[in-house]
Amino acid sequence: MRLRFLEDQEVTLLAAIPVGIVAAIATTLFKEALDGAGFVLFASHADVVTVFATLALAWRVVVPAVGGALAGGLLVLANRLASTHPGATDYMEAVANGSGRLPVRITLLRALSSFFSIVSGSSVGKEGAMIQLAALCGSLFPSTRIERGGGSNMRRMLTACGAAAGLATVYHTPFSAAVFVAEVVFGALAVQRLMPLFLASVAGAMVSQWHGGLQPLYPGLDIAPDLRPQILLAAAALGVAAGIAGALFLRAAGFARSRFAALPGGPVARLALGGALVGVLAMAVPEVVGNGFSTIQTLLQEQPLSVPVAAVLLAKLAATVISMGSGAVGGVFTPSLFVGAALGQLLALGMQGTAAGAAPLLPLVGMSAFLAATSQAPLMSVLMVFEMTLAPALLLPSMIGAVAAYYTASRCQTLSLYSVIAERAQASAAAEHARTLTLAGLCDPTDTVLDPDATLAAAADKFAETGTRYLYLVQADGRLLGALSIHALQRAQREGAPDDVLALAERDFPALTPDSRLRDALAVFAGHGINRIPLVRDPAGRELMGTVSKQRVLQEASCLF
Repeated sequence: MRLRFLEDQEVTLLAAIPVGIVAAIATTLFKEALDGAGFVLFASHADVVTVFATLALAWRVVVPAVGGALAGGLLVLANRLASTHPGATDYMEAVANGSGRLPVRITLLRALSSFFSIVSGSSVGKEGAMIQLAALCGSLFPSTRIERGGGSNMRRMLTACGAAAGLATVYHTPFSAAVFVAEVVFGALAVQRLMPLFLASVAGAMVSQWHGGLQPLYPGLDIAPDLRPQILLAAAALGVAAGIAGALFLRAAGFARSRFAALPGGPVARLALGGALVGVLAMAVPEVVGNGFSTIQTLLQEQPLSVPVAAVLLAKLAATVISMGSGAVGGVFTPSLFVGAALGQLLALGMQGTAAGAAPLLPLVGMSAFLAATSQAPLMSVLMVFEMTLAPALLLPSMIGAVAAYYTASRCQTLSLYSVIAERAQASAAAEHARTLTLAGLCDPTDTVLDPDATLAAAADKFAETGTRYLYLVQADGRLLGALSIHALQRAQREGAPDDVLALAERDFPALTPDSRLRDALAVFAGHGINRIPLVRDPAGRELMGTVSKQRVLQEASCLF
């Protein structure tokens, strides 16, 4: 059996490389299609922010509104198919809780919907659809081992490898892409899972770099080591601010979803309205359109924006919340990076008198901090920004900021950009509650008690009245002496035994105290054929307080299994 496991691991490792290559090709083709569509629409290969800055004000509203309507129409078709599809449609859900299989038509329709949203300037990231398409490549990878049955774990792993390769292709970050899938999707950095993810990520990054060149996403940043106390304190303060901002951002996105969901007209009307609202913001602040990549570059190069940084930050937050709330399909990875960069830039501007040269260090720290707050994945966030810049001097302040942001956000809310993290956190909290829960809160009063001096006839009447299998023999002072089973009573009646219920009782009948835990009750239920456990105040006095039922114990302990 162990040999079989090793064989499956080897097959997965070998398959991870071609999965990474195919996923990178699919991701690159999607990106090229976006660039081509932008040129067809606007006759320019410039970034969407630059394009919108040159459009007439009316077109800044019309373009995203029409794009949103088209995206909504495709989303309607995808939702109709999803209503008849029993499995998961999102790669995270398919890998974390499903079989790893993704539906082809639904995935393609959602990717096409995202395509129209991105081209028309919606404030969502390109990476969402690109990673989903890359994961689809892993899901569809042919393997006789999977087809013979029992290969759902392998399919999940290959789907995860595709997602990691897609992320590595988008951001040129193979290490953090593998860590992202392991930390966020699987919830654990297990070596057996990391190795295939590393191979797929490296393969994807190599394809991307062969196509676009060997350089980090944000090249040319000269960041010298800066361990001044004021810089480290600023990194911690920035982390706290990013944690609070991240919590507010996620709550605002949830509120926007609920408000848009209440609007009539379905996805077409909602996405058209969302696009129009983003367009209205773009009339004053063109930086709100797109995923924010070019605006981050502008900040890091300390070049001027169309309006002050604070105004761009607020407008971009509003645009991203509107786009997410309207249901636009896309990622929020890069928009989150921009929000963090803008927070860091504001802090750097405020520290010019006390700590000159804080930019571009603090904007980069803000990127990792805000991403850690919204994703609840601090390790991935630090590694991601480091790989985007290849600046070793960034690591220490980024770690400080990410840790501060992570814990601040976790104290403010339990949400995440990714539902699998929220579900995992809820399950962990439920398991911790079950581990610390005492039986005092599960105790029910009971009337299945009998006087030790009662006759066999009185005991028979009590069994008939209560319909139970055991009666607890309790003295006048409440002391539990034992338990009488209905089988022992029936046998005594058949054999004509003396009229003494105490002689028939099980004097060593198991009992627990209010301080006992669920695991103690589970052990008693496993070792005895009973449905209820009497609860006594203490082992010495054995005063009966009530009973704990097997049903309630199993219900509370279900999250432990």
